[in-house]
Amino acid sequence: MKRIHKVAVLGAGTMGARIAAHFANAGVPSLLLDIVPPDADGPARNKIAAAGLDGARKSKPAAFFEASLSRLVTVGNFDDDLKRLAEVDWIIEAIVENLEIKRSLLKKVEAVRKPGTIVTTNTSGLPVAKIAEGFSEDFRRSWFGTHFFNPPRYMRLLELIPTPDADPALIDAVTHFCDAQLGKGVVRAKDTPNFIGNRIGTFSVLNVMRLMQEMDLTIEEIDALTGQAVGWPRSATFRTIDLVGLDVLGHVVTNMTQNVHDERSELQIPAFFRQMVERKWLGDKTRGGFYKKKKSAVGKEDERLALDWKTLEYHPRQKPKFPALPPSTWRKTSRSQQREFACCSASTATEARHKSPTRQAHSYGRRSLTCGRIPPTAFPKSPTPWSRLMAPCARASVGNSAPSNSGTPPAWKRP
Repeated sequence: MKRIHKVAVLGAGTMGARIAAHFANAGVPSLLLDIVPPDADGPARNKIAAAGLDGARKSKPAAFFEASLSRLVTVGNFDDDLKRLAEVDWIIEAIVENLEIKRSLLKKVEAVRKPGTIVTTNTSGLPVAKIAEGFSEDFRRSWFGTHFFNPPRYMRLLELIPTPDADPALIDAVTHFCDAQLGKGVVRAKDTPNFIGNRIGTFSVLNVMRLMQEMDLTIEEIDALTGQAVGWPRSATFRTIDLVGLDVLGHVVTNMTQNVHDERSELQIPAFFRQMVERKWLGDKTRGGFYKKKKSAVGKEDERLALDWKTLEYHPRQKPKFPALPPSTWRKTSRSQQREFACCSASTATEARHKSPTRQAHSYGRRSLTCGRIPPTAFPKSPTPWSRLMAPCARASVGNSAPSNSGTPPAWKRP
């Protein structure tokens, strides 16, 4: 089986820099390359890659397990350092989602890589086989897709997309490496638009936006309802979009609507989202998206602002408040209705965070709520036993968003 001792990441954007950081967490050195800025000279020729690495150092949640691990990432540029790709065992392309730009860069990579070097793309949905169409046989045998999810250190899923020409031995080598050393749960996907995760995620996000407009809810209310209250990560819907980037989501949606013909959906990107992209409010990468920080006076904490999607103006973030279901009403509801309300009530989920006892999960010191999101004290006279009521819902959501110390730990035993 092919050994992987050193990698190269092409593209030092949000994903590329954090992929390199995740390899550093596993003790694997990497070469991080990007374009040369116009009219740059000397060390400034590596300015874009260096900025990407600096962003990974400062990112929250932390991309590096320890800040000192950034020493394992060496920055460079496509003009001066592409020949150094002959030193690595695996090259990961993570540049802009444009087919022709990717092919142009990979043609240069083909000329300098040593035979047998694995080359993969981190594309979120472009046809993997088409990117390398017409390349040499050796290149196509070593070429397939490895789609990491943002942030790479914490998101356990890794989609591996084989191509018809890919060498099964190299696919097995990457699968083993990502499982054993990067802590990933590798899922093999077909080379279809947006693969698996983004295909499902696209529908989910657009449907949430549709419901938000129909029900006249705020950004904060949606994130309260679609976060830990339903077993999703704390970043919920709109905070997750800010992390990923509104431009990336826009590309994924466009790619799906243009290339998927076997599914019909009336879901579309809403007008307010399109206006945000036009204004370059692209999330964390631009310091402005559905949420942003407002600089406060010296010595005071920065104010957190949330977007009003109707007016596209920011206001101080407000804590959502939802009416609680009275115990008398609760006792009159059926068991299925109780379960549905228990899973979806953000107000009781908030109560749970304050009243429910916590325990230490054995995976890397992770803390989580005790087998569910609503404490037994929330409805003390409920006719349905607490354990029977919440067990199915709790098992389905355990361990979804907890960070680890190096990568994402293997699945731990559920209660």
